[in-house]
Formats: sequence, C-alpha cells, structure tokens
Amino acid sequence: MALAERLRSASDSAENHASRPGGVYETLFEQIVTGELRAGERLLIDDLAERFGVSKIPVREALKALEAKGWVESAPRRGTYVRGLSVAELHELFELRQIVEPEITAMAAHRRRSNHLQQLLALVEEGERAVERNDFVCCSRVNSQFHTLIAQAADNALAFSVIQELEFRLCRYFFVAEWDERKESIHQHQQLYEAIRDQNADEARRLTIAHLKHTEAMATRSIAALPPTEWAK
Repeated sequence: MALAERLRSASDSAENHASRPGGVYETLFEQIVTGELRAGERLLIDDLAERFGVSKIPVREALKALEAKGWVESAPRRGTYVRGLSVAELHELFELRQIVEPEITAMAAHRRRSNHLQQLLALVEEGERAVERNDFVCCSRVNSQFHTLIAQAADNALAFSVIQELEFRLCRYFFVAEWDERKESIHQHQQLYEAIRDQNADEARRLTIAHLKHTEAMATRSIAALPPTEWAK
C-alpha cells in the first residue's frame, strides 16, 4: 500500500488493524513513518501485545521484520527501539534523490498523460488548502503522494519503486520539520506541476534539483534541534 493510502487510513484503530494478517507490522510501520512512534522510543513486546490484543509471537515477528528493513534496532540492555534519525542517513537519501529524481521528473514531463496532470493539479490544490488551514498531516501525505505520482507519470516501474521507498524513509524526517519551511516546500509543487504540464523537461529537471536542495536543508535544520534521545546511536 502506498504511503498516501496508509496515511489516509490512519483513522482506523490500531487494534482493528493489528487483528488482520500482518497487521502488527503494518501498524508499527505506519506509526514509525508518521512519527507517532518517535525515533529512539522503546518497543516493549509485552506492552505491544497487550495494546494490540494479540500474543507475543506476532509482535516478535513484526519487530524482527522491521529490524531487517532498518526501521528498528536492538541493543543489549536497551532492548528494541525505533531507529534514530541522523544527518548522515538524511544526506544519503537526498544524495540518491539528486541522482535519480531530476531525470525521473524530466521523463514525467515527456510521458505524462492527462490523468496524471489532473491528479498532480489536485494534489497541488489540496496541499495549498492544507497550508492555509495549518494541516500538517495532510501536507505530509500530499507531499509524499505528489512525488510518487511524478514517478508514476514517468512510466517506469523500477523508478516508481525507488521513489516510493525513498519517500517512506524520508517521511519521518519531514514530520519534525518546521511548519513555515514546509509551507515553502508545498508552494514549490506548483512550479513543478507547471513544468510537467508544459512538457518542459529542462525546467522540470532544474526545479527538481532546487526543490531537493531546499527540502534537504529544511530537514537538516529541523533534526539538528531534536533532543539527543531521537538521534541515531
């Protein structure tokens, strides 16, 4: 399920979600990505089993799977905890984005179809409305969906999967970003949409590079203000 869909369904109770096959993993994943479970927060098997109304076995399996994916970590005498945020990881993620995303956006400018333009414009407008009403959660969802939709418009399944994974990794960094800076990031989507609409691949590429530089600087400044408990060890 795409992150946008996960965030839209966040109103479902954790207990109901966890009762479905794979539900413990899915619920914990969503709560980590959206910042509900904060970086450095301990994950106690007994507490989670009681909260979800399940045995310890699915909780252990979910935590092992999350650790294999790099979302949680375990350490002697510390137990299992949500993996901390780090400037190093953030830089690596944006380094990869700068390699692939400008070209993906240029491809989208060439290959986009009318339905992609309609969806992109709808996301731009939804993002602007979210900014006006200071809806932080909606802005985060729209941001993720906007970038994954551009990758979809590029008509390259592998590129789409790469961007989707990067969005998952980056989402929790943006949940700690300063609100005023997030507003500027959302506003930049309008320019990206217009370049893709006009099939101006060079402009789409240039705007993407600038947008990524802005968002990396924004996220870096934000996590620098986090308490030590949320940093990677």
